[in-house]
Amino acid sequence: MLLMKFFNRCRFGKPDSSCRRGKRTVLLALKITGGVLVGMVLLSAAAEWYIFSASEGRIFERSADVPVRAPALVLGCSPTFMGGPNGYFYNRMDTAAELWKAGKAAVFVVSGDNSSHAYNEPEWMKRALVERGVPEDRIVCDFAGLRTLDSVVRMKEVFGVSTMIVVSQGFHNERALAIAGHEGMEAWAVSAPDVPNRRSRIKSWFRERAARIWMTLDLWLWRREPRFLGEPVALPEAKGKNDQRPMRSCSS
Repeated sequence: MLLMKFFNRCRFGKPDSSCRRGKRTVLLALKITGGVLVGMVLLSAAAEWYIFSASEGRIFERSADVPVRAPALVLGCSPTFMGGPNGYFYNRMDTAAELWKAGKAAVFVVSGDNSSHAYNEPEWMKRALVERGVPEDRIVCDFAGLRTLDSVVRMKEVFGVSTMIVVSQGFHNERALAIAGHEGMEAWAVSAPDVPNRRSRIKSWFRERAARIWMTLDLWLWRREPRFLGEPVALPEAKGKNDQRPMRSCSS
C-alpha cells in the first residue's frame, strides 16, 4: 500500500529527489531479483540435465528387471502424513520386499531420520519389511540418513558399498542416483509407485525441484559431506538369497 502511494505521488505529483532515489532503488531491486531468477532457472536446468544423464537407463519399474544383485538402500519417510497413512512409505516397503522375493537383494539398509526418540524412520521401515517377509537379520538401520545425500554417501563411506540398488519413488531415485554417480558408485534403482493423491504429487514435484537445486549446490559448490559418519560397519557378503549369516541389525 505504501509503495503504491509512493508511485502515485511520483507519477502524478511533482517529482522530487526522493522520487528519483526511490526509482533508482526500485530499478536496482528489480535487476537483482531478475538476476537471481535467471540464475535459479539456469541452475535448475543444469541440475535436471545432470540428474537425467546420471540416472538414464538405471531406473526400473519391476524388481525382476534390475540387472544386478546388490545391497539395497531403502530411503526413508514417515509412515503417516497429515494424520493418515503415507502412501509413499508403504509403496516403498512393498517394492523393497519385492527385491527380496526376486532374489535381487539379500541385505537392506533402511536409512532415514532418527532425530528424536519419537521420530524413527529406520525402525518403522524395519518393522514394515519384517511384516512383508524380509528376515530381521537381513535389515541394517542407518539412523543418520538425515538427507538423501547423507544416506547415499554413508552407504559408501560407512557401509563400504560400491554397488547398490536404491528404493524410493522415481523422482527421488533420479536424485539419489545422481549423488551416487558423483561419488563414483555403481547404482541402480527400482521405483515404488507414486501416490494417487494429486495434491501430494504436485507438492512433491515442487519440493523435488528445490531439492535438486540444493543437491547441485551441495555437490559442486559447497562440497558438503554427511553430517555424521562414524565407524565403518561391514555388511556380510550374501552368496544366496537365504544366506542367514549373522549381521548387525537395527537393535545392535
